[in-house]
Amino acid sequence: MIKNAINTLSYAVYPKRCKICGEVIRVENDLCDECENAKRISGEICLKCGREKDGCICKNEKFSPKYKAFSAPYYYEGSIERAVNRFKNNGFTELAEGMSEAIFDTVNERFKGIEFDFVTSVPMRKGKERRRGYNQSELLAKALSERLNTEYKPLLEKIRKSPAQRYSDAESRRVNVYATFDLIKGENVEGKTVLIVDDVKTTGNTLSECAAMLKIYGATVYATSFAVTKKRK
Repeated sequence: MIKNAINTLSYAVYPKRCKICGEVIRVENDLCDECENAKRISGEICLKCGREKDGCICKNEKFSPKYKAFSAPYYYEGSIERAVNRFKNNGFTELAEGMSEAIFDTVNERFKGIEFDFVTSVPMRKGKERRRGYNQSELLAKALSERLNTEYKPLLEKIRKSPAQRYSDAESRRVNVYATFDLIKGENVEGKTVLIVDDVKTTGNTLSECAAMLKIYGATVYATSFAVTKKRK
């Protein structure tokens, strides 16, 4: 009885939130109803785009990503889209734990048997990271590395400013990120297998450009994110 009273008081003062999207939920739950019922990407998956095969149009595209394979647990829609926006733009950094748990399950399923030497993240320009206070991809990658029991290493740096990707079409996104990243001086990835992490994948150009640079220095690269946008046929 006392425990229930304490839980009720705690809920009133410090409301429990969904570990994926941050919505206020009942004390006994871990997820809100929408996240609980959010559709996981499942079945036969295209490892080029990460989408289910019946929603994949990769055969009609010329773009060939430089990572070996990609996978994500969710599509960027509904509460999952809200989760990414809160995590990325509204300071809900605690959501990295719940998101990384979902990515961990997907990585274990889709990349089963692959031994990663390092987990890394898509870098941000230092000025932008200072203004935001954090790099959301880095938070995800660090949380995921702990679950995978694999070392997190910041391997890449952003060496030039690129336009905001959300305002660009697919072709422009490709041009925007060309030669944007480089390996951090002193790092060595020769012969290493690296898993690179981002929060959401749209066209895959950013992840591909990061993978291309790591490949130049001798790494084998896989990629993952919390969500991937859907594509219409």
